[in-house]
Amino acid sequence: MVGVSVITPSFNPGPFLRETIASVLDQDYPHVEYLVMDGGSTDGTLELLRGYGDRLRWLSEPDDGQTAAINRGWQLTNGELVAWLNADDTYRSGAIRNVADYFAAHPAVDVVYGDCDYTDSGGRTVERYPTRPFSYRELVRSTINYLPQPATFIRRRAVEAVGPLDESLHYVMDFDYWLRLGMQHRIAYLPACLATLRLHAGAKSVKAVEHFGPELIRVYRRLFASPRLPAPLRAIERQAMSNVYYRAASIALWTGHARQARAYALRAWRYAPLNVRPPLLLSLFGETSTRLLTRCRANPYHRGVAPHSGFHGE
Repeated sequence: MVGVSVITPSFNPGPFLRETIASVLDQDYPHVEYLVMDGGSTDGTLELLRGYGDRLRWLSEPDDGQTAAINRGWQLTNGELVAWLNADDTYRSGAIRNVADYFAAHPAVDVVYGDCDYTDSGGRTVERYPTRPFSYRELVRSTINYLPQPATFIRRRAVEAVGPLDESLHYVMDFDYWLRLGMQHRIAYLPACLATLRLHAGAKSVKAVEHFGPELIRVYRRLFASPRLPAPLRAIERQAMSNVYYRAASIALWTGHARQARAYALRAWRYAPLNVRPPLLLSLFGETSTRLLTRCRANPYHRGVAPHSGFHGE
């Protein structure tokens, strides 16, 4: 049986860390190495961690943020499979065994992701994360991150081949990593619910969502500049870049930055004039913009323009 290393990055994580830890320690798989990488919390987290004794490892010291903590955690662990679980998310019962069995049965696969439930601050299921079977072309073209980060596991050999997470990214480092992995490694979808992803007021995907668009644009510019990108995908560059700018426009609109949203939408149209998004364009340039923006802010799960689907930070 292969070892699985799970890293939880944390910094003043609030009330959710206990549930996150329990979801890892309660797994029925015997070879789990669990390490909490804490950035020097001052909210009682250290007392909580000390209470687990030798049931888990933890390290608490100032770091360079969530992405750096995950990278260092992977370096300090030894499992053949690696993952990270943010301090407000959880694994479903049996998730790690399910994943380990899949990897054992499919030795050529280097990344496995499953289904994931969105939950609210009280842990109640809101809806299912919109996953789908893997297609690298579709992942690149759509710009939609349909690999839910809490439900994704990676062989260490792939991490060693691709390199660490990009520490200059703080919001879309997971999507960037899937794009990098997909160039060279087999990724497979396991149709089983493996994890939960919590949406709450303190989550990056809620409080700092306006930063996702610029990072996503930077990731895609670098992707199409990469000599490793398979040649057939260069044929969809203009459509993919158009989709990226439309996605950035929807995020900017949702966060109240209408002028920036219009600029992004114009760039999207210039990349691919036939790739139009009538509902979004109507909300940006039509009389319905104020009403639509009010509706989106009132309902953070609204998928008309709300960007939560497919991005998640600590």
